[in-house]
Amino acid sequence: MLEDDRKLTAREKRKLRRQFKLFGRESVRHKLNHGGYGEGQRRDYALQWLREQEVKADRVTRLTLDAAVIAAAVAVISLLVMLGVIR
Repeated sequence: MLEDDRKLTAREKRKLRRQFKLFGRESVRHKLNHGGYGEGQRRDYALQWLREQEVKADRVTRLTLDAAVIAAAVAVISLLVMLGVIR
């Protein structure tokens, strides 16, 4: 096990990232909430990874919403053109 007072090596970080990715966001969050990563560097790294994943998910959600709004606008304009309201 890792000691809480020393920094993680690059190898340890890569291994943790692979584990986090394998477990998924919800499992990592659950493990963090129940003390599964301890109190030191591993816990901090898990929190950092979780924040990064949430930022990525928020970005995807935002892009999806933007695409839906654009598609709705195009549909309304197409309907108005078909009805002859817009020429």
